[in-house]
Amino acid sequence: MANTLSDGFKTVWAKEYETIFYKLNVAKQVCDMSFKPDLAKGNTLKRVYRSDQSGNLQTYVRGTAITINDVTDTAESLTISAQFADGIYRDDFDAIQDNYDFAASYGKDIATYCSNQLDADVLGDWDQATSTVDDGSIGGTSGNGITLTTSNVLKVVAAAKKKLKKQNVPATELFGVISPEFEQVLIEYGAGRDTKMGDDANEGGKILKFYDFDLYVSNMLGTSAVLQMASDPGAGETVVINGVTFTAANPIGAVAGNFLVGTSADASRLALATLINAPGTTTAGGVAVSAANQRKLRNCKATDDAALNTMTLDYKGLGVLTVSETLAAAADIWTPALQKQHCLFGRKGAITAVVQKDPTPEVKEVSDKLGKNVLVGILYGWKTYADGAKELVDVALDSSAF
Repeated sequence: MANTLSDGFKTVWAKEYETIFYKLNVAKQVCDMSFKPDLAKGNTLKRVYRSDQSGNLQTYVRGTAITINDVTDTAESLTISAQFADGIYRDDFDAIQDNYDFAASYGKDIATYCSNQLDADVLGDWDQATSTVDDGSIGGTSGNGITLTTSNVLKVVAAAKKKLKKQNVPATELFGVISPEFEQVLIEYGAGRDTKMGDDANEGGKILKFYDFDLYVSNMLGTSAVLQMASDPGAGETVVINGVTFTAANPIGAVAGNFLVGTSADASRLALATLINAPGTTTAGGVAVSAANQRKLRNCKATDDAALNTMTLDYKGLGVLTVSETLAAAADIWTPALQKQHCLFGRKGAITAVVQKDPTPEVKEVSDKLGKNVLVGILYGWKTYADGAKELVDVALDSSAF
């Protein structure tokens, strides 16, 4: 015999939602945000740089005319045009009966994701840096990512500082935005022997001051990868990017992610790159992917190079890019040493950002419903000007094993 008592068992509901772990934002700690008051109205910030006169210095001979050189002022523009938004509907009856303040909780989520996009864009300016530290900077192969270890981490940081000094950048207000993988190596190296990691964690996310750099950890760093594809793929062969599968096909068919092959390797590679850059658009060369997969590719840019038989991906805000392929040609691979994570070192203020509208939840009445929309949006612009580019160093790590 067995008792049946389950109808009398008590069910207890927790008072709060489970915790959502957000990616931490660092953009406002390292950017120049000072121009916001000047752009309460308008959408463009222009700055001007002078032409370089450093090579025009002449030996002067008394009584002899010197050469008068022309100078040129050049304007650069930051346009406030990045705009993102999301929203939810809250019915008044749901608000009465629901156990949670879901509108406030979901509003906070959306606001954080808007701020995350700002970080993705700012940290994605690694490709604007005048200087790069890669494997060649520490005695390895130029162009390859660095396999970071406790034996070379100090060399990497020293090389970044050297690059800044070679650009005559003052060694003040320096920062480094590093990844959790970089942080792990620092911990193993024993960075805590000088300053305990976490001492300054309350200062906008800073974890450590290391050789004059204020270090911040982010999961929003830029990444890149290079696909070698010199042979035309066969039908059914695949390329996978951040969990999104692209399949070679001829005829193209109607399966999401198919890209047309069969004409030439160059044409097939271009069809793939075109689909990656416009994943929501079906063309003769590619079939649009699902809405969920389009979101995965929002910050991805593919560049085809017919001369090198390669396709290069630049991905913002991902931290670590996962790629794979089932291409039959042995040489057609994602080159491991060119799968890179781009940590960003430099001087605070090197990147200029203007946030005209912060992502604050707003409650809007819905005219024909007993309820309200909770809307969140952000409006901003960012730019690395010519002087800021000299204040940045792209520290490229080999991320193929991450």
